[in-house]
Amino acid sequence: MEDQPLGWARVWYALKREEDEGLLRQGAWYPVVSSGVTRAVVEVSGQRVTVPQEALEVRNKRPEKFTVVYRTREDPNPARGTRADVGRRYGVCPVCATRLPFRNNVIPPVATCKQCGHQGIVAWWETG
Repeated sequence: MEDQPLGWARVWYALKREEDEGLLRQGAWYPVVSSGVTRAVVEVSGQRVTVPQEALEVRNKRPEKFTVVYRTREDPNPARGTRADVGRRYGVCPVCATRLPFRNNVIPPVATCKQCGHQGIVAWWETG
């Protein structure tokens, strides 16, 4: 992305739309490239995606804390049964959106991303 983002946004999972399935990931933060009264455009893996403003949480700067995602038993998990399955509770790196498994239901106070090396607080109070 060439320009500075207007902010950083993540989708409120309860308001996630079917057409965004596979694009917008729970707990991940995306750069906001434009914003209007009712819609914002975020960049996801090089693609621009239009999202209703009410479906987004927007911050001025990129978060540094890991988001914690809690999945219910009914939530879809395409990785179930594979090595990529991170379970029903996992962290999301604020820098690269890599999922970090929390084994034995233990949420550590600090985590390090194995993908990009970012280290930060695990914000269990900020669920994605």
